[in-house]
Amino acid sequence: MDKAAQELLDFRAIEQVMVRYADRIDANDHEGAAACFSEDGVGKYWGEFKGRKAIADRLEKILLAFTLTSHHLSNVNIKLDGDKATSLSYVYAYHRMADSGEPMHYWGRWVDSFVRVDGEWFFAEKEVVGIDSIEPGGKEKDHVQPGHPGRIKR
Repeated sequence: MDKAAQELLDFRAIEQVMVRYADRIDANDHEGAAACFSEDGVGKYWGEFKGRKAIADRLEKILLAFTLTSHHLSNVNIKLDGDKATSLSYVYAYHRMADSGEPMHYWGRWVDSFVRVDGEWFFAEKEVVGIDSIEPGGKEKDHVQPGHPGRIKR
């Protein structure tokens, strides 16, 4: 297969890892989401969690706060480097709070790295970087999100 065709297949496979991860989060399947990581993968969710079990445990705790979520990805920018890759993408996530039933809106970036293991792509590292959120009652979150690099901080 020529290089260009392989790159297209790799881009698509990496996008599918991201889609599968978001789908598993929205299905409240923390173990399925963690399975999108390599065995020694790292998830950075307001702390650093290494390995599928630690990532699954962290995701389970996060997801307990919601009765439903709906994640939407855009502006996916993948850079390939052999059996490794990086990606920067945007995510909007709608959440329904478990305690009140009220909505929460979240805007962020996924800063990801990937590794190919036995022909299959996995997250090597995923960092969720907040841009902004609207909490229940229309309030902004009480802590400043890191935001987009280069933007003026509030």
